[in-house]
Order: sequence, then structure tokens, then C-alpha cells
Amino acid sequence: MSISEELSAMEGLFHREVMKGVYIICTTQNVPTDDPFSLAPGMPTGNCYLVTGEEKAILFDLAIPDTRVKRYAELLAGKPAMLVLSHGHSDHIFCLDMWEEVWLHKEDVPIIVQGSSWQAPLPEERCPTFNFLEDGDVIDLGGRRLEVIHIPGHTPGSIMLLDSKTRTLLSGDSVTRRLLYGVSGFVPFDVFCRSLESLKKKEFDTIYSAHDRCSLPKSHIDLMLWQIRDCFLSNYKIYDNPVFGTLADTSYGDMYTKHYFDMAVPDFLTT
Repeated sequence: MSISEELSAMEGLFHREVMKGVYIICTTQNVPTDDPFSLAPGMPTGNCYLVTGEEKAILFDLAIPDTRVKRYAELLAGKPAMLVLSHGHSDHIFCLDMWEEVWLHKEDVPIIVQGSSWQAPLPEERCPTFNFLEDGDVIDLGGRRLEVIHIPGHTPGSIMLLDSKTRTLLSGDSVTRRLLYGVSGFVPFDVFCRSLESLKKKEFDTIYSAHDRCSLPKSHIDLMLWQIRDCFLSNYKIYDNPVFGTLADTSYGDMYTKHYFDMAVPDFLTT
């Protein structure tokens, strides 16, 4: 069986090359629109990203609950893939125990190994070896260098990867159309906003996040800043979330367009 035939045989998984050497890996079980293969904006999804170089490849996040993702990514890359996590939340570490090593920011290890009121800990015997990445680190894949950018907010150790070759930012859950904030430790809003302002100075044009298949323009950061600074505290609604408890939420725009932003935080952070 050829590689393309084996990939096609993994029913329920598919990929698209969104930038040269950058692939989004998706599942047809979690879709944005009526079309299970659509890359359009819509309902939230869970996606992994594969980035390939001449010598190495990385898989960014395990946001699909499918044991075949590792095999799929490495077939697609044509080489073993280094696993990098944007953060330690449970919806980004599916099947983590299938990997021998993982790279992430050290501040998010406690989320994985200790858990929280809403996230079960991963038993020590199921944890891979943890390797740590810091802000400013560079992952050299051979002919492609990925810069690590640390922006605490969604979690203490949330990181993003900037591919200068394609001017693409892989943003995890930090720059996104749906921001869940403060459920794993609180960073003051003004500190997070200053980080976003600094991020705007970086050289990139396109953003891909973990829970949308669509690309976002760099200007999406300005929409986030406007909503957080000028709109959130005066325009939120309270609702009960079955996982995170009582949240304060605000949203702007139509989720079926790119010009959309929703933000939710624990309600006690609004007082």
C-alpha cells in the first residue's frame, strides 16, 4: 500500500496543505459547517498542524481524539515528527501517552500531571518525557526555522510557533476567534494585551489557530484587543458552563465569517 493509499484508508482523518510545508490535520467527526471537509469559518473544531523541513518535522498539538494521528502525521511528513504542545489543556493532549517525548513550556506541565478541578491528571506512567521550550527559542527543521513565542493568558505556559518562511503564526488557543481565559490561572488583562501588542511587531501575515480550520489575518489581533479593552467588561453575559462553571461571555460578529470574536472568563474575574 502506498503512503497516499494508507492516508486515504484512515477514514475520518484528512489534511490540507495550507502553506508550503504546513499542513492542517482534521477530523470529519468535528466540523465547522455542513461540509465535513470545509476549511470555512463556522463552529469550533479541533485541529493539529504538521510543519515539515528538510531534516525534521513537528506536530503542533494533539487536538484530535484519535490514536491514528501520530501515524498519519509521520506518513504525511515522510519522517518522524517531534511533538510540540501549545499548552496542556486536555483537548490538546489526546493520546499523549503514545509519544515518548514532548516539547512544551514548563509552566504547563502541572496542568497535565496534577490536573485541576475540571481536568483529570495524566498518570505518571502514561506521561512522556517532558522537554521545555522558552520564549525566543528556535526549532530548526532544516530549511525552516520556527520561533517559539510565549504568551501567558489562556494558560501560564501557552506558546505559539512563528514560521518565517511562510510568514505564518500557529497560535494554539491564544490568538483565536474564541478565547477561553483565566480557567488555568489568571494573567491581568492589561498584561495579556501588552503581549498581543508586542506580537503585532512580529513578521507574519496569516494565523492558524487550534479550533478553527480557517486562516485569520494579522488584523484579528486588533479585533481581540478592541473587544478585551473596550467592550468586554461593559458587555458580557453570565452563563453556566458544564465544565468550567459560571462564565462571563461576550461575542462580536458572525461565527460563519472570519470577523468574529468570543471571549469567556470565570465570572469572579469581572468583579
